[in-house]
Amino acid sequence: MTLRTGLLLLIALVYISGNFFLGRWENNFYRGDSNGYYLHLVSAFVYGDVGDYDQTIDAMLESNPGVFDPRDDKFLIKPTEKGRKFIKYTLGVPLMEAPFFLLGHGYARLSGAYPANGWSTPYFFAVGLAIIVYVLIGFHLLIGMLRKYFSNLVVVLTVLTIALATNLFFQATYVTMAHGFLFFNYCLLIYLSERFYQKPGLATGFFIGAVVGLIAMSRVPEVVSGFIPVLWGVTGWKAFKERLAFFREHYLALAAAALGFLAIFSLQFGYWYFTSGQLIFNPYEGEGFNFLDPHILNGWFNFANGWLIYTPIMALSLAGLFFLPRYLPAALLPTLFFVGTHVYIHYSYYVWNYFPGLGSRPMVETYPILAFSLAACYGMLTKRRWSTWLSFLFLAFFTWLNLFQTWQMNEGIIWPERHNKAFYFATFGKTEFSMDALRAYDSNQLQPDTAGIRRIKRLYFNDFEKPALPNTDSTLRVSGKYSLLSLEDFYLIEDQLPLKEVQPKDWLKLGMDANAPMENAILNRDLIATFFLEFYDEDGKRRRTTYFKPGSHIGNEAGSIWASGELNKWGEASLFIQTPKGWNENWTVKMFVMNGNKQRIFLDDLYLDLYRKR
Repeated sequence: MTLRTGLLLLIALVYISGNFFLGRWENNFYRGDSNGYYLHLVSAFVYGDVGDYDQTIDAMLESNPGVFDPRDDKFLIKPTEKGRKFIKYTLGVPLMEAPFFLLGHGYARLSGAYPANGWSTPYFFAVGLAIIVYVLIGFHLLIGMLRKYFSNLVVVLTVLTIALATNLFFQATYVTMAHGFLFFNYCLLIYLSERFYQKPGLATGFFIGAVVGLIAMSRVPEVVSGFIPVLWGVTGWKAFKERLAFFREHYLALAAAALGFLAIFSLQFGYWYFTSGQLIFNPYEGEGFNFLDPHILNGWFNFANGWLIYTPIMALSLAGLFFLPRYLPAALLPTLFFVGTHVYIHYSYYVWNYFPGLGSRPMVETYPILAFSLAACYGMLTKRRWSTWLSFLFLAFFTWLNLFQTWQMNEGIIWPERHNKAFYFATFGKTEFSMDALRAYDSNQLQPDTAGIRRIKRLYFNDFEKPALPNTDSTLRVSGKYSLLSLEDFYLIEDQLPLKEVQPKDWLKLGMDANAPMENAILNRDLIATFFLEFYDEDGKRRRTTYFKPGSHIGNEAGSIWASGELNKWGEASLFIQTPKGWNENWTVKMFVMNGNKQRIFLDDLYLDLYRKR
């Protein structure tokens, strides 16, 4: 067995097992981006209702009545002035899924065991495996290229790192979006680019243009992939001038590349023209870019889906850029130009945390070219025995972390695009929910070990027993005659509450009793009332905001971050908050309730207790 065959068999085993272990392939195509791409296939090949989609969607709802109707999503299916509807998702992914969809369609029709309606098991099984097949072909190409420049040991470390220790695994098994397909496309583009400069030809030029067209038709901003074939092999100013001379000599190959691009992207032009009457069309209207304010640091380091937070091992690929000229100088400039432009564009998007994803998903398509700098880093590390073992330890640990966090996400224990630093560490390595993790999720505050702190005194108590207070109500209460029932968007409880006895690094326990009756219940956690506590310094400047959703704590003994709370039940909602850095006796606290969706929730016996380290 060759090295390449062994690596591919191992990756195939892990990916196919992961696909069925996670068990999402049967439901992926009913939701999100996966659904948007898949609707193109069913509409084109089964119902022929492109530009309308009613039959396609009605069949989907008949197959699974509980799923969301995509016609109700203003960002998915929109009407045009021409009187037709369009799906905002471009055609690159459906085009790559099409052969697998047709296999499923043929089986459904010939077997008679399943409805040939686009929404039965053969379709989902076939298209669900498509992304894994493409990823494996991509690795086949990548392994061959890496072996030209690096030792077998480095190739093994590099390939297994990308396959098992990055969010490529997540994108190929947990969801069916563009990024796994793009991984293959970029592997093919690099392969063709290298081959073109070894043996220029019209056919290779045509296919390079076609691949760039397919990449752009998968995600339009990725047209910057053209930097890779243009700059591959350029190592400096002299080499750049030689490249210009090369293009002048092989201008027909450039024309072939342009023709290849248009041959593929014309499908997208045709779809836009059919649905809207325009060849050039912005399907993402209302979801724009701000190129004056990119969020690169957030995209890489924020705990809300940051790339290097959830795929930290790829920091080695960035370090490897310094060593890449020793092994493959031809790759340095295209890597810098492509990755730099790609990152700038994608993190100028208004939603920089790119849900859903286990880390920042636009970085997945950079892995084929970053593989060379990653290999360069491993090449340096494997020069010594101790650092070789360190490399294997990195690979083992981050493979475990990646696979384990994928499992955590499948179980709903974590939700990376909504993470904060405290919640990340509260759930790190955990196999179940906890109330402390829920409190960290709400407040971005790790909860203390209660054995290490002691209660000093009660600083504040409000039982809402003053009938003159607005929004008091006698319908439900824990004590006395009244409780708080605020159905206003904003209800102020305390504006400048002094806490002169509090010292730096003290803990405040904020708590209250809450009850959400069945009447006019809101079952979506995101929409229920939120309680805020804000710290203000002596100059009146807000220094920290802590908030949580009291209703979600009631009857939620497990601490699920998805629960909106048990109805018709009184229970205590509480959390600990440590005093912010710089605290002094002149600081004050503000407390208020935000309830924009008018949740009917009663609050009573609000308190603030002081705790201090033992």
